[in-house]
Amino acid sequence: MVLSAVAAFLLAFLCIYPIQAMVRILSALATGIGLLTDKYMLGATNFVEHYAVEFHATDSQKDFVKAAMYAGAIMGMIVMGPASDYIGRRLGLILCSVITLLGALLSALAWSENALIAARILTGVGMGGEYPLASAHSAESSEKTSDGARNIALLYLFGSGFGQALCPLVTYIMEEAGVPHELLWRWIFGVGVMLSACGLVLRYLTTQNSQKFVESKKAERKHHDSTWTILSPYWRALLGTAGCWFLFDIVEYGLKQNDAAIFSENASASYAESILQVLWSRLCVIPSLIFAPWFLTKVSSKRVQLIGFVGCGVANLILAVAYEELRELSTLFFVFYILQLSFQSLPGVTTMAISAEIYPSMVRGAAAGISAACGKLGATVGSYLFSELKNLGEIRAIFWTVFVTSALAMLLTALGTPYYNGNTLDEADELARNGKPRQAVKMLYSGPIADQDRTKGAEYVSDDLSEETDEQSAGN
Repeated sequence: MVLSAVAAFLLAFLCIYPIQAMVRILSALATGIGLLTDKYMLGATNFVEHYAVEFHATDSQKDFVKAAMYAGAIMGMIVMGPASDYIGRRLGLILCSVITLLGALLSALAWSENALIAARILTGVGMGGEYPLASAHSAESSEKTSDGARNIALLYLFGSGFGQALCPLVTYIMEEAGVPHELLWRWIFGVGVMLSACGLVLRYLTTQNSQKFVESKKAERKHHDSTWTILSPYWRALLGTAGCWFLFDIVEYGLKQNDAAIFSENASASYAESILQVLWSRLCVIPSLIFAPWFLTKVSSKRVQLIGFVGCGVANLILAVAYEELRELSTLFFVFYILQLSFQSLPGVTTMAISAEIYPSMVRGAAAGISAACGKLGATVGSYLFSELKNLGEIRAIFWTVFVTSALAMLLTALGTPYYNGNTLDEADELARNGKPRQAVKMLYSGPIADQDRTKGAEYVSDDLSEETDEQSAGN
């Protein structure tokens, strides 16, 4: 009966939508499912430490299980991001799925705490590559450059929205179904295995390198420029994207790897009820993730990021100052926690979107990989630091740390992140393809460009050629 219903749905879908539209949808799903799996697998360690009691792990080992995936992710980002600039986004995404599948499988079959740590590192390598590859591929595949941030926001919604909600949902269902704890944590990872396998099949069948990427590789071969030659003028942009992602991930992963414990600390409830609170917190944030793609079509990525960090900082300041009072009012505590998570979702989108948009296509994987790796370094710091604070019972200190981190991120966004639109990105990318990376950076920081001013890029190239001619004449 279920199979008949599925078949009927697919038949109706085929009648309504052309095959070409279906291919686009499946291709988008193939790009996003890796990030969904990543968020699911990251969320798993929020619960596994409670169930894998047969390992008799110490607090330090439990903390290392949480941090292990980040260590692998940093390696994956640094390696797979630049590698995708050479081997292509399609092959890079497929390799990420293969590595993630192996890591998830070993996690489910782990025979000791140390084996689980090793498996999580391997999983992290595959998942780390997802960030620069999926975001860069999504931006490059957009029909209009101005749609890049929106499409990455949709990618983030699919991954961070549904992926983060899926893990507590699966855990709660199995907990309520009475699955033995020694099997429950393995099945949590088992679902990750299935997600990874689906992503691998979808990517192999549907993913292709974008036309923009193909054209950028032709331009790179023409000018014979190295990655460093193209990327070095972007030092200010790299400081902004890498630094903001570092600070943001301290907050995001530090909180989300420990909020099951934060909620159980906040109320005299069973662990199942704590899982349910985590699930509700993930579901309540989805509206803000749905809002983000629309918001990015109306407001620049830089301003969206600033709004997110300001809101997150203010909400955590309230949680820090009034923690003792709010913990007695669990509903109000939950409301403020959801408020800060909702604001947090805005820089969650923009740190990924800006890193995937502002760099030339020929080195976009490397630049996004560096930025994402710095993010995961922040995730490692946040996860370990917040876990230690949680173990000491210093929950208030966690919220103070988030407030300070958000304030620093606001400052770095204001100083390092360019203010641009789709025309600015097109002009800057054209300059980079013409072998003018320094002029491309100058264009990037020149502000949004109106449609009638689209000749700016050609003027920059012309001016630069005139300067070179003058220098050569003076030398002669």
